[in-house]
Amino acid sequence: LEPSLGMNVSLDDVGYDRLLSESENMIVQIDLLVVTLQSLRGYYCQISKEHPVRDLQWPSLVSASLLRIAQQLSEISDEFRLVFPHGLFRPGASNITRIIGAVSLFRRFAQVRLSILADVEDRHASYLDLDDIALSGEGARHTPGFRLTLALAVSAMLGVAQGLQNCGRHLERIVESSFPLEEVKCNENYGHTTAIQFGGSGDSNDS
Repeated sequence: LEPSLGMNVSLDDVGYDRLLSESENMIVQIDLLVVTLQSLRGYYCQISKEHPVRDLQWPSLVSASLLRIAQQLSEISDEFRLVFPHGLFRPGASNITRIIGAVSLFRRFAQVRLSILADVEDRHASYLDLDDIALSGEGARHTPGFRLTLALAVSAMLGVAQGLQNCGRHLERIVESSFPLEEVKCNENYGHTTAIQFGGSGDSNDS
């Protein structure tokens, strides 16, 4: 999406600056993720087929975690195509309630991060319980570097999910400050209804 403004609609430069900054941070996390996944592939090429670490299926966990992130992002993209059919992030493309609903979908990345952490915690507990890895010479050689690389990969995945969640916050700020003043009811997805006033008129009145 790109910003498209009309008469009496101000550009929220702070919101867009933060959105661009968050995008740059995510690129860094994605680069780290690619490097760590390549390193993990190298570890698995060296580990024997009988090594007990293979039983934990870490590659499957990483793939499933990335799939969760991708599916949530795909769902948001589909909704944005409906709400902003011309690809322009601007008022009037749809009613404000639908716009807020689409932007609020980014909040779901919080749950995505929690689910990834829960899976990693369970798998890592099983990893530490493997006596063969703790006691065997082969396990000792692979464990320190393998665990560090795996931790960096998980951290990068969580960083991407957090970055996407933050992008939603910045988009919410842009909607709040740049879109026309209108009373709407939203947050129905969170089990309650809240009246929110958009347009940022309070700041303009002070000037």
